[in-house]
Amino acid sequence: MLNAKPFSFQKLKTLGGILGGWYLIVFFTNLPAYILPTPLQVMEAFYGQFSLIAWHASLTLLQIMAGLILASSIGIIMALILDHYQPLQEAVRPLLLILQATPSFILMPLLLIWFGLGWTPKLIVICLSAFFPVTICFMDALKRTPVEWIELIKIMDGKPWQALRIIRIPAALPGLISGLRLAAIHAPLTVLAADWNGASHGLGYLIMLSHGRLQIDLMFACLLCTVLLTLVLHKILQKIESFLIFWPAV
Repeated sequence: MLNAKPFSFQKLKTLGGILGGWYLIVFFTNLPAYILPTPLQVMEAFYGQFSLIAWHASLTLLQIMAGLILASSIGIIMALILDHYQPLQEAVRPLLLILQATPSFILMPLLLIWFGLGWTPKLIVICLSAFFPVTICFMDALKRTPVEWIELIKIMDGKPWQALRIIRIPAALPGLISGLRLAAIHAPLTVLAADWNGASHGLGYLIMLSHGRLQIDLMFACLLCTVLLTLVLHKILQKIESFLIFWPAV
């Protein structure tokens, strides 16, 4: 508790430095608002268009959450399957690397042709971007289970599935949370890029609309809202981590 106040003060200093530097750039360069608005103009646009931004942000957040839940579920199951079948793991890992190396949002035009407008193409794109970090981080964490813990289960005549349930999965939870954190970073960026391809709602759509109308203050307000959504996801993952990993660190 004693470290909470200095930490918060440090974050406030960082935020103040960013806003101050932003304002000084606008002040000394005398840039017009349609090129670079001041922080005050962005906040005015945020509060003035709050209902519009909130509506698009709520849809974006629902899409992100749905995509993350689906990708996490598939990723966890896939990691458990690959951990059990080693030959399959060697065959699938290169495909996972290729999938990660390919920006998922560039598939959006093709997915629009196959599935049309709506949530389905966005959910697929989010799943593709979030699937890899969850699968790889959880699978690698399962491999790093201390051997002596597994040997202890064998001494007690435990079955392999009992070792997996009692020892390996709990020990791999920190790795799984790390994968979820990476996925939560990729998902907002992916859904914004997906909104730029034929969407009629969402923060990405609103950013493109405000850019086309030279409402740069509104565009910055949407970007600010995207940052807030990412922070909300990070806070949710912190709560999940504290709920799942309740034992003290070794």
